[in-house]
Amino acid sequence: MKLIRVEEDMLSRKNVHTFMSTSEMQEQLSLKLYKINETYEAYRLDHTHDYFQIWYVNKGEFMHSIDRHKYRMVRGNLFVIPPFAVHRVDLIPGKEFEIYGCEFLPQFINDRFDQLPFNKDVFDFAYLEHFLVDDDEITPKIALAGQIDIDVKQLLEEMFNEYQTRRAYFELALKGSLLKLLSIIMREYALGANQELNNKLDKYRHAITSVLDELKKRYHEDITLEEICKKALLSKTYFYILFKHFVGKTFNEYIIELRVQKAMSLLQSNLSVTDVCFSVGFNSVSYFSRVFKKITGVSPSNYKKNALM
Repeated sequence: MKLIRVEEDMLSRKNVHTFMSTSEMQEQLSLKLYKINETYEAYRLDHTHDYFQIWYVNKGEFMHSIDRHKYRMVRGNLFVIPPFAVHRVDLIPGKEFEIYGCEFLPQFINDRFDQLPFNKDVFDFAYLEHFLVDDDEITPKIALAGQIDIDVKQLLEEMFNEYQTRRAYFELALKGSLLKLLSIIMREYALGANQELNNKLDKYRHAITSVLDELKKRYHEDITLEEICKKALLSKTYFYILFKHFVGKTFNEYIIELRVQKAMSLLQSNLSVTDVCFSVGFNSVSYFSRVFKKITGVSPSNYKKNALM
């Protein structure tokens, strides 16, 4: 996150219009809610602003550009733009749209966020941290559907009405609703990331399955991660991520647990603890005993004694 440098760059960059909260938001209220349609002109240029911006598409479609990449926004789509990110909106000829907009300064969530850099030790920073990224790392949009879409639309409508009517304690109501909205968005971002990972897992499912088959056959050998990655045609970093998500354990954890499972079976025979230790691939009896007890809750010798009773 490089907000201070970005702020200086944006305020001096030519051909980029900067919207400032001092003129866009009402005094003493660092939040703004609105509904706009295709007749609104101000966003049709490269621009940036010193506040967060959330747009939800209630009707129609348009093109949204971030970091020189264009994305088609349609009904049910939503995006979050962090402070000082450059973006723009382009209309699609013949297409109408309606937007619910929510803009806020960090201090609306917590007044300790009234200056840069943000105090990351404040609990409420978790509501902002996910979105404080450089332009090329911004999640361009999320597609809401079903009950989530209904909930977000209803929440924004309630926020818009609170903002318009200004009943007693409306600031507190708006803050609570904004935190709920950000929580929903973060969950949807996480689901999208998990889906992307699942797609990658499907692509490499056969490779990981082949690795598991080989490990079950060669668990007692001195198998290195480098050797396995070479056979799987994957980098160590990428293999580590895929293996952990596919199996639920790291490569080393899986090997150790596999060896302990095999040891549990062999300890029910006449083989000694030492013989079992080396036959399943451990090179140290003391280490074998330590990890065996950690996984099973008992030492190898006690396990053997109880198994043979």
